[in-house]
Amino acid sequence: MRSKLNADLEALQRSYDKRAREADQLADENRYAAWYLFMLGLAALVLAAINVLVMRDSVVGRLSDIAQATDRIAAGDIKSEVPHLMRHDEIGHLARNMQHFRDAMQKILELEQLEFNTAQQRDAAITQRDQFNDKYQAKKWQLSAAINSMPQGLIMLDGRANVVAMNNNYRRIYNLPETIRAGSTLEKILQHRIKSGLFSDDIAKHLAAILDRIARREPTAYEIALNDGRTINIYERPMDGGGWVSVHEDVTDLRHGQRMLERTERLLATIVENVHEGIIAKDARSLRYLFVNRLRRR
Repeated sequence: MRSKLNADLEALQRSYDKRAREADQLADENRYAAWYLFMLGLAALVLAAINVLVMRDSVVGRLSDIAQATDRIAAGDIKSEVPHLMRHDEIGHLARNMQHFRDAMQKILELEQLEFNTAQQRDAAITQRDQFNDKYQAKKWQLSAAINSMPQGLIMLDGRANVVAMNNNYRRIYNLPETIRAGSTLEKILQHRIKSGLFSDDIAKHLAAILDRIARREPTAYEIALNDGRTINIYERPMDGGGWVSVHEDVTDLRHGQRMLERTERLLATIVENVHEGIIAKDARSLRYLFVNRLRRR
């Protein structure tokens, strides 16, 4: 029994020794594996650091350059150059897109400046137009006040015998309604005068004669007798620009006074010629004879 037990113990010892050698061998292998894994980790860290440096230099740095260019463009520096345009990777594509954005920003700013300049020119034109309109209204008011203060009637025509302006005295002379105003035609005035009995000539011939005088631009003066017995003295003059101005003056009282004076003079001459005494009239200053009656001449 003891021999058998010793044999079993020796076998067990050999088994333990074998297991110990296997454990030592496994420990050695684990140490080698640990060193191998450590070296692999260290190599991975080195490769990662190298990769980070390469990424930083080739990607992050390029992206930083593009980001700085973007900030400059966003700040208004539209002439700033965009880097890395010649690259054929995603960075080059991003750089070209950023250049398109810069060009679009430049066009937008140019359009805004153009719109601003246009608005300034429009405001200046509106201001100038308002100033001209104010001056025109002032001149128009002054002209209206001037022609309406004239004792004569006045009418202005353009080259086609359309009414440019007329004063109140002209309306009063021919009894014109308010519907006839600047912009009306002379033919309309003549038609109204026919209706009111103040004109009896042929309208077409009268207009043709006036247009002929306007075309020849020759001033003229004449008198007309209205059907109501009034006498109108007319002065016509050409205006600059092809227009025509006509001044109408009611000289009925003047002509009546002249006729009365002529009749009085004829009556006085008849009386003086038939008195039975000689009569001589001299000028007090020149002592020239002004009148000698028939009896004195004998």
